[in-house]
Formats: sequence, structure tokens, C-alpha cells
Amino acid sequence: MKNQHEISFRGWLVFAAFVMLGLSVFGRILWIQSAEHEQWKTIGERFESSVRSIEPSRGQIYASNGSVLATSVPVYEVRWDSKSEAIQWDQFDRDLDSLCRGLSRILQSHTASEYREILRSGRNAGRRNVLIARRASYLQQKALVELPFVRLGRFKSGFTFARNEVRRRPFGDLAGRTVGIDREENRVGLEGSWNESLAGVTGKQLQRRISGGDWMPVSDEFIIEPQAGLDVISTIDMHLQDVASRALEKQLLNHNAAWGTAILMEVATGKIRAMANLTRDGDGTGDQPPVYYESYNHAIGTAVEPGSTFKLASLMAAMEAGGIQPEDEIDTGKGVATFHGRKMSDSNADEGGNGIIDLEQVFALSSNVGTALTIKKAFDDRPQVFLDALDRIGVSNPTGVLLNGEAQPQVYKTAGDDLWSKISLTQMAIGYELTQTPLQTLALFNAVANNGTMVRPQLVERTEHNGQTVTQFGTEVIRKKVCSSSTLETCQQMMRSAADPEGNGTAQYIFAKSPYRVAGKTGTARIAGPNGYDGRYRASFAGYFPAENPRYSCIVVIADTRSGAYYGSTIACPVFRDVANKVYATDPTFHHTTTGPLAKTPHLPGSKDGAKPDLIALYDALELPYTATGESDWVSVETASEQAALTERLIDPNHVPDVRGMGLRDALYLLENAGLNVQTDGAGTVRRQSIKPGTALRARQTITLELS
Repeated sequence: MKNQHEISFRGWLVFAAFVMLGLSVFGRILWIQSAEHEQWKTIGERFESSVRSIEPSRGQIYASNGSVLATSVPVYEVRWDSKSEAIQWDQFDRDLDSLCRGLSRILQSHTASEYREILRSGRNAGRRNVLIARRASYLQQKALVELPFVRLGRFKSGFTFARNEVRRRPFGDLAGRTVGIDREENRVGLEGSWNESLAGVTGKQLQRRISGGDWMPVSDEFIIEPQAGLDVISTIDMHLQDVASRALEKQLLNHNAAWGTAILMEVATGKIRAMANLTRDGDGTGDQPPVYYESYNHAIGTAVEPGSTFKLASLMAAMEAGGIQPEDEIDTGKGVATFHGRKMSDSNADEGGNGIIDLEQVFALSSNVGTALTIKKAFDDRPQVFLDALDRIGVSNPTGVLLNGEAQPQVYKTAGDDLWSKISLTQMAIGYELTQTPLQTLALFNAVANNGTMVRPQLVERTEHNGQTVTQFGTEVIRKKVCSSSTLETCQQMMRSAADPEGNGTAQYIFAKSPYRVAGKTGTARIAGPNGYDGRYRASFAGYFPAENPRYSCIVVIADTRSGAYYGSTIACPVFRDVANKVYATDPTFHHTTTGPLAKTPHLPGSKDGAKPDLIALYDALELPYTATGESDWVSVETASEQAALTERLIDPNHVPDVRGMGLRDALYLLENAGLNVQTDGAGTVRRQSIKPGTALRARQTITLELS
């Protein structure tokens, strides 16, 4: 009994010890959670670290002439870590007044006394992420790092600068859908199609978590150095893009159309020099004039029934595989014919039609009846031969342009498909029961201009890194020959006849006063709605110029006009003419100067004002004589007969900079980083700026630049 009592006593003693130990641990936990919470939280933060991704600078998108189409402007989030271990508080107290005055002067968000209160309250509360500025510009950041106390560096001052990139399109809506949108998901245009090149290589850096869930670099070193994205040099010429957009918008406004597109392409290379896409905002029924903007790329994404522009492919197939000869005559009667119960008519049927005409006149007059009868004669008992011929020509396939969103053309592959009917052959002949995008239609017209060689439309010339070419993209041939040489010559002659001012084609009068000749084809297609064809039309014109020595091809498509006019010759041809006239007038290769003083006088090339390092690198590379003075990163350039003089151009971060004489790229860089919203008018060199240079900067100001 004694031993049992002793064992029981010892058991209870051990139990009591464990209870006291548990209470002690529990009490210690409560003490740590309350009285020592901040102390242990601070210690824990020192060891809570992670390898974080560092986004690189995104590459820029340029026009072919060097104009910036999309650029990333740096902005900085400025914070202060009052718990930084190396802060010398006596130095902080000495510099506080001058520091706050500097913050107020540069950021202009708070007064000096307000900044003093922000810093003092942050220090008293022991905060590690005191917000100083959320979107400081590049120039503001450069000025901030020179302030008293801040200049001591990140660890001794506690000030951190987190860089972020904001995407800007200097030309606004101009070519907006082609350039595209940079966003996390569903990027479009060049931003989406070339995202891998533009994005660069993501870096890796060891960072630690601070209060508020934010992360701070442990050091300035990287595990993987972030690599900036490549610059993409597009084929777009902003001068021609502006011309195409203005001409298209003018016609859309005149006729209150739903949408329109215009594409200008170099014949030999396939380089797209302009691609305008404008869509009406709303249904166009209000009291105010309609507003048009680039909301969708109709040029590559809208596959529609092309109408009469498809007659080029139809008649080409008839000559290649249907035994049709250019001199064959077709009796179109009074311009009305019936195919398996479906009535078809020509535009002049109410005037008696065209009677007996040859193949060239069928095309030039855009005779629906003549085209349908030709295709019926050639392929009525063998429609598959017609479809195979179209496939060999290349109209059944997408162009493969390196831009996301190209719609697949819908062209019958096999006669007898589910939707094939007895009238499909004659309907296809005049551009119905099939769909193509405007760019796919243009590809064939461009091939005819290019001696039968079909090339892939091209929107990017090359990629660059720090001005050095990384990848050059040359001309890519899709089909060496779309047809035989004899058929090609006939097609070229048919297209010249359609736009001959001395002929009787559908575009006869449009180019009468132009100093060049055009080859092309008008198109007027009915628009299919939910209840069939309901009286709406789509007008188009596709062709090339000069007709004798083709340099450029172009297509214009304008849909659903409400003015009462709807023919391609009335709606689309004027846009083509305005673009072609401007190209012809401004492209110096159309006009050669071989005599006179300008042809003999040697002179140094002129230069815009701008960034000093870039200009010096350029002059050194070209081995041109120059002098450079001053320490500023920005200079004005005066070009004399012997040498160029680069003189200092001072930029005050607190006042509106003088960007007159600069190119848009440098002007945008300075103004955007000064916190200004920039609008532009024109292209080229900055001629005027709406806010006088030297004016004090204010938040959310908008400045307009006039370029020439």
C-alpha cells in the first residue's frame, strides 16, 4: 500500500509539472502575440524572403520612318521604409526641412508641412511602406534622388523607387488597331502578334516582404538579369497612314457608313504602308455627325462577300481552266438573265443592258450577266474544275500575314457541299456564296501587278535591340505564278480598261485628272442580313498604280452607307484616288532630279534636335564632322556646310520643356515623363507646342504638338 501511495503521489507530481509547463507555454504565446508582437514581426520580416519576378522593359513599336507607334513610359512608385537599419536619425532630423521642401517642389502633391507630417507619423508608427508618390515621372525620379537625405541611397535613407511601365501610343487612334493593345489578356494587333519579341526576358531577384504585403529587394543584384524586349520596326508609314485614315474618314462621314477600311501595299515586297480601319460609334441615327474610331481590324478580320472584285479571280479561272479566250464574245442581252429560277441583272438593265460584248468589256463594265454566262459556259457541267482553278490561284487560303485575327476565307472546296446549290456556280462568279477579307482580296490584285507572283502581306520589317538589327524579314513568296503569262496580260489589260479615263469602264471618270494611270476593279455587293439581302450595300475598289509600272496596290471597302449612294465607283474609288494622289505627289522616287544646283551641291544631312548620346553615336557612325558642347543630355542641332554644331539644351524638371525642332520620339519621351498628356497633329518634326516652354508644370495638363 505504501508503494502504491508513493507511485500515485509521483504521478500527480509529474502531471502537475506538465500542467504548469503547458500554462507557461500558453502564457508565453499570449505574451508574444500581445506585448512582443511588433518586435517578433520585425524580426520575422527580415527572414521572409522569396525569389520574385522582375518584368523587363517592353520593346517599342516603330513606323518604317522611325516614328514611335507604341512606347513604354517609366513611372515610379516612391515609398519610405522607416525601419531601414542604416538610417542615421540625426542626419534625418537635420535634412527634414529641406527634404520636405524638395518633395513639395518636385511632386507638387502636398505642401512641405504635409510631407513633414507624413514622414514623422511614419517614423513614429514604425511603418515600412510609407507612400510618397504613386506615379512619379522619370524626370521627377531623377530630381528626387538628388534631394538631401535621399541621395544617401536606399538603405541609409529608406527611400525606394519601384519602376513600372505605362504603354502609350503617341499617334492615338491612328493605326490604333494595327498597332494593337498591350494588356495581360487578349492582346491584339502587333502588340499581341509580336508579344514574345516585345516582352523580353523576365528577371529574377531575391526580395523580402515588408508590412502591407509589399516586397523590397534585398540588394540591387539579380539572380537572372531582366532583358528588355526587342523593338519592332513595322512597315507602316505614318504619313501615308494619316492620308489613308483622313480620306477614309471623310468618305465615311459623307455617306454615314457603318465601317470602312483602306490598305496600301508595296507591289514587289508586300509591305503594308497603311492600314486604316474605322467603325462608326453607334447606329448613326442621332442628330450629331457620326464619330469613327479604330475599334476593329476589318482589313484582316472581317470576311465578307466581295462582290464584283471577285470577278478578277472568276475570269482568270475561266481563261486558265475553262477554255475561255480573251476575244470571246458574250451576249448579255438587255442585262437580265435567269439561272435556275434566280434572276440576275446588270446595273444598266433599265437602260437596255450591254448587248454583245467581249471578255474585256465584261470586266470593265462589271457585267454580272456577262460574268455569270462566261463561268456557266466554261464550267456548267464540271463545277469542280472551277473550284480547283480558284484554289490554284490562291483565293481559297488566308494570306498568313503575321497579325493575329485573320479570318479564314470561305470558298467551296468541293462541288456538292452541304450548301452547294444549282445557282452556286453563277453566284460565285460574281462574288457571292463565298467570303474573303479585304486583305485576301488585295493579295490577288497585288499578284497581277507583280507579274503574277503572289507575296505574303508584311507588317514588320525587322526587330532591333539597342538600334542593332536582330532579325530582318524579307519578301516571302506564296505563289510563284497565279496564272499563265498570257492570262496575266489579259487580266492586266482588263483592269486598265476598267479605270481608263478614255474608256467606258466603271471607274472611267474617277482618275481622269490624275497624272498616272490606274488598273483596278470596282465592287458593289449586297449585304446579307438575318432576313436575306435587305437593300444595304458594300462598296469597294481594288487595284494598283501606276498601271504601266506598278508600285503600290490598294483596296478600299466601305460598308452600309446611308446617303443613298452605294456604287464602288462613287463611294470607294475617291478614297483610292486621294491616297494614290498623295503617294504620287510626295514619293520622291516618282520624280527624279538629275540636273540643276541641287543635284550637284554636296551638303551635310540635316538633323532634328534631340538626345545627345544618340546624335553623337549617329554622327560617329557616319563619320560626319560635328562639335558638341555642354553636359546636358539634350541638344539643339545646327547644320552648316562644314560641320554640325550640337549645343546644350537644358531641361528643367519643374517646367514645360521646349521640344520644338525635335522628332516625336524625343518630344514624347520628355513630355510624358514630365507628367503631361500629349496630343499630336501631323507627322515629322515638332513645329509648335500649345504650352509655352518654361511654363510651370501642373498636374494633368494636356499639351498639343503640331508636327510638320
